[in-house]
Formats: sequence, C-alpha cells, structure tokens
Amino acid sequence: MRHPISSYNPFFHAPRFAFGYEHLQDDTRILDFGCHDAAFGRELLNYRRVQYYGVDKNREAIARAPEGLVVKELEFPLPFPDGDFDAVMIFEVLEHIADQDRVLRELFRVMKPGGMLLVSAPRRHIFTFLDLANFKFMFPALHRIYYTLTRSKKAWQERYESNPNGLVGDIEKEKLWHQHFRDTEMRDLLERNGFCIKEMDGAGLFSQVMTFVGYIFHLQFLFPQGLRDWDNKTFHYATLLCAAYKPAGSVDNASMGGPRF
Repeated sequence: MRHPISSYNPFFHAPRFAFGYEHLQDDTRILDFGCHDAAFGRELLNYRRVQYYGVDKNREAIARAPEGLVVKELEFPLPFPDGDFDAVMIFEVLEHIADQDRVLRELFRVMKPGGMLLVSAPRRHIFTFLDLANFKFMFPALHRIYYTLTRSKKAWQERYESNPNGLVGDIEKEKLWHQHFRDTEMRDLLERNGFCIKEMDGAGLFSQVMTFVGYIFHLQFLFPQGLRDWDNKTFHYATLLCAAYKPAGSVDNASMGGPRF
C-alpha cells in the first residue's frame, strides 16, 4: 500500500478496513453499503465514535448482525433522505453488482455535499485469472460436483440455483462474473456518477496466489498472516482502494473549505 498504515491500526490485517479506518473521523454518520453481518461496524464502534448504519441484500447475514446496530435489507431507493451521511463505505461490493451506476447514484444522493466515499474492489492484475469466485462460471459442472460432494446437493441448490436473495453465490444473477477493475475503469465509474477522486491506492500482489494454492491444495499453513501482511504492505496491485468525495456547490465549497476529510 502507498498509504501508510500503522501497525497500531486495529484493522491492520484487513487492508480495506484499515484504509477505511484511516479516513473515518469521530462524530460522523456512516453508511456501510453491502455490510453483510456488520462485523466491521461492530469493531469500528470500539475505536471510533460514529453513527453506523448498514444495508445488505443477504437476509441471513442481516439476521446475524450484532444487536443494537441498524442494518436494513437493501431496497431502492435507499431508505434514507438526501444528504443524510458524512461518509459511505462500499467494500468488496461493486464487483458483484450488475447495475453499478444505479447504486452509485443512490449513494451520491444520500451523502452530504463534501461527504466521503470509500471503495474497495478487486484490481485487475497478473493473477486475476486465479480468482476462485469465477470458477463457478468458467467450470459450472465441475463446480457443482465439487460443491455437492463437499457440502450437499441441497446446499448447492440453495446457494446457486434458487438463492432467495437473487444471487448466484454472492453475485447478482444479472452479473454472473466477479469483476476486477482497472484503475481507469474505477475512475470513470465514480466520476460519471458525480464523485471526485481524492486518492487511489491498493494492497497486495500475491494474495490471489496464496488463496488459490491454500484453498485448492489445503496448504493454508504455508501462508501465515505475517506473510500476507508483508504482501499487502509492500505491493498495491491485488486490491483497489479508493477515497472519493461528493463535491459541494460553489457556494458550499467556499463556506465549507472543501471536502470534509
């Protein structure tokens, strides 16, 4: 990563959360889009004095959210008024979504002028082809056999054939691909939906290799957390990290002194 992440950062082992933590401030109202079970929100509240809200499409994950956190099922338009949030996080979500513009337009709407958008997504790089999330689309029959043998036929059907959340695994049926972004693709996507880029960064290079080898050959012990931390700190190719903001109007910019970071 180019952005210096201190080893004292409580999320040091997870680059996207560490990146988010570095950019978030106390006394802010935050929306976590695609929060899953809000595990990050629960931990974040131990270190930051913020108002945390989450939305997700997965009903089972929402049911596991910690008591006391506001986590809502995803619907459009989002159930929040215009200009409601100081910051919005969308970590490892855009690559699963077919209509990315619709999502970003809604996030833009619910953000305050000068508010911050924090994004993480897989970056397209030399080891993209090893992404296990796409094997179910490249080798559907083999994937079905493997998943059925290691779990059950019912589990495969519930997760991939008749997923109640409208997903294939964790990817929208309209998408059917776990996307990896070039920097220019992410920049164009955010800018055409009104955002201004403040910072683009990344983390890792060999993480895809370690995950592939560890999972397929059951050799996770070869890749301890310390090695993964070194990879994430040293390189910036595997995960794309971005901080952007919603520009204020000319009058607001003058009165607010620019973006609220």
